[in-house]
Amino acid sequence: MPDLQISRKLPLDTRPKLFFCDVDRTLLTHDHKLLPTVSAAMRGLDAIDLPIILASARSPVGVERVHAEVGASDMVCCFNGAWIGNLRNRETLRENRLDRDFALEAMSVVHSAGGSPIWFDLTCGYVLTPDEQVARRRTDVTGDDLALIRSPEDAPGAPFKLLATFPAGRISDAVQSLSLTFANKLTVAQSGPNLVELVSPDTRKDLAAAFLADARAIAVGDVVVAGDSDNDLEMLRWAGLAITVANAKPHIQSAADIVAPSCDDGGLAIALEWLVQQVLQLSAEEVRAQA
Repeated sequence: MPDLQISRKLPLDTRPKLFFCDVDRTLLTHDHKLLPTVSAAMRGLDAIDLPIILASARSPVGVERVHAEVGASDMVCCFNGAWIGNLRNRETLRENRLDRDFALEAMSVVHSAGGSPIWFDLTCGYVLTPDEQVARRRTDVTGDDLALIRSPEDAPGAPFKLLATFPAGRISDAVQSLSLTFANKLTVAQSGPNLVELVSPDTRKDLAAAFLADARAIAVGDVVVAGDSDNDLEMLRWAGLAITVANAKPHIQSAADIVAPSCDDGGLAIALEWLVQQVLQLSAEEVRAQA
């Protein structure tokens, strides 16, 4: 397919057994729409018996809107892997929350840097009253409930993540500053044009994916992943076959085996259609070899 940039590890010499897929700006467009071609391509993975697990920075509520439309497994990785569980009944398989004291400190530092943080529990996001308008731009997209608090100390327990929104032009400085301030305390990763995710240091999508692959006795070489942002980078480097889209930054594209057109052009669908063709061709060759 001429629209794909294909690099190493290809063509396929093994049949993939598990697919981890990012949601925003990979599966969905920049304006959070699921294109019909992408939905059809995701469902088309049934033809090669490839299970789909959504691996997102979103909460369980946030992935519900696309889960059924793409035929994904009920098992999901949310909050960049801080919560792994069953989407339908919210049964937790594994969770990894931030240290509360570090989270409270981060809320203050984000504000000082000009950002607006949301404190995410499993079913609700908590936000300071002055940040409500900015926060609702996010939760209106994902469907998360939002509760107002007067001070960070009013937030319950320990969060799965903090999501910080920064004004345009400040995001790079914010990521750098937060990374230095919370080195070895929190993992800081950009997940969108003006979004920064803060999670526990041992919370990463690749670790969550490896946990679920190991539980199914699936080797990393048999795992396909797709993602576009810094919070997907380690997962792309880890997987047997890594897919990204042209809207990803150059260093993300360099970590992938396949670069598809932009999410706004349904690039993921093109990559998945190619994948299905490759697997069906491999199966046909195996049948001929046995004849």
